[in-house]
Amino acid sequence: MLKSLLIGFFTMILLIKGFGQTNWLLVKPEKGMGAYGLLRKYQLLDQAGHLDAFYRINKLSKGANLEKDKSYYLPVEVYNFDGRSIRTTMKIEDYSKAKDIQIYNEAMVSAGLKQKNYQSDRKLWVPYVYQDIQPSESNAKISRKENIAPGSSRELVADHRIEIDDQELETLRPDKEKPAFKRVSNKTLTVGLFGEAHSSVPVESDELANQVFYIVPGHGGPDPGTVYKENDFTFCEDEYAYDVSLRLARNLLTKGATVYLIVQDKNDGIRDERYLSCDEDEVCIGDHEIPVSQIKRLRQGMIKTNTLYFQNQMEGVQKQWMISIHIDSQPEENRQDVFFYYQSESKASKKKAKELRNLFALKYKKFQGRDYSGSISARPLYVMRTSQADPIFIELANIRNAHDRERIASPRNRQLIADWILEGFIDQ
Repeated sequence: MLKSLLIGFFTMILLIKGFGQTNWLLVKPEKGMGAYGLLRKYQLLDQAGHLDAFYRINKLSKGANLEKDKSYYLPVEVYNFDGRSIRTTMKIEDYSKAKDIQIYNEAMVSAGLKQKNYQSDRKLWVPYVYQDIQPSESNAKISRKENIAPGSSRELVADHRIEIDDQELETLRPDKEKPAFKRVSNKTLTVGLFGEAHSSVPVESDELANQVFYIVPGHGGPDPGTVYKENDFTFCEDEYAYDVSLRLARNLLTKGATVYLIVQDKNDGIRDERYLSCDEDEVCIGDHEIPVSQIKRLRQGMIKTNTLYFQNQMEGVQKQWMISIHIDSQPEENRQDVFFYYQSESKASKKKAKELRNLFALKYKKFQGRDYSGSISARPLYVMRTSQADPIFIELANIRNAHDRERIASPRNRQLIADWILEGFIDQ
């Protein structure tokens, strides 16, 4: 049965010659899947340049819907592996790039999207951003630190830190952004972003007083992230990720932390509702409009984050964290637990991701009476690779799975997730 299913699945993936001499990978999206969902499935969405390339390669206008039963090119070129190495196959010398390509191919096999590894089928999948034609990171350079491969099948790793040019950081440096709260007293803060019902924040302790957190909710503005339509309601990733981000930010403030919300919506606040309506009025911290371009959007958020990081570092802050919260899109039958990525070059990031994973395993056992089940993957993520603050990337659920949607639809569950993340940052 499994064999027949695999055969049926892989017949959906075709490779044909297209656009000059480029062999783009051709795939058929699942029913109801859009461009965001398709690129997320193939672990391409979080790398700057892929979404724009997808639209260009397929000659689509930005934001166009995908047609039912039609196949589309992915921004992934298929090379004939020469049997020696990735570098000789692609005629490149960059070891770091070759290692990233190897990791991507292994991730595709692990996810069941590629039937065999490139050494066996002689087909090497190379995402657009790793080719010489990619334009998205002209001002970014790969760190020369040694690559660290994933250390465990339960660990999710973003390899290689990217450094944003100092001159680019200076463009946003004149006035330091201030955290979005007003101190009423030593024990109370007022934060308008949390909404009227939650704006008053009691400062209960100073356990996190010397730590700074940059909360980066997934997507926002013109980019809703992955979406799913259930009856008459549309679930948008950015709305639910933002609500959990607000709850986490509020939790951190109660413990004395300094918190910056990189993406902000002035009128949503924390919403104690199941169905969170979609909108496009989110802005980047400082009231900057969020660009339509995926490349510019990703870079905008991380330039802001890193600028603030260096400013706080110069003021003597030692512990700084970047937390990026997202919701995944996988086939409907895939029930997915909360899981975490860490930056391989950051010991603190790796240690914290493991602590959070272990904490969630205990919580699942206590409150759900079952074992926590993580996913197996490895992929480079732009926000992880560019963050100077020690980064943690969190996937909350699979938006297409009914059980997972309940996890994010329930206000109580969203609060529990934020509570558990906070607990992971409190010294035991």
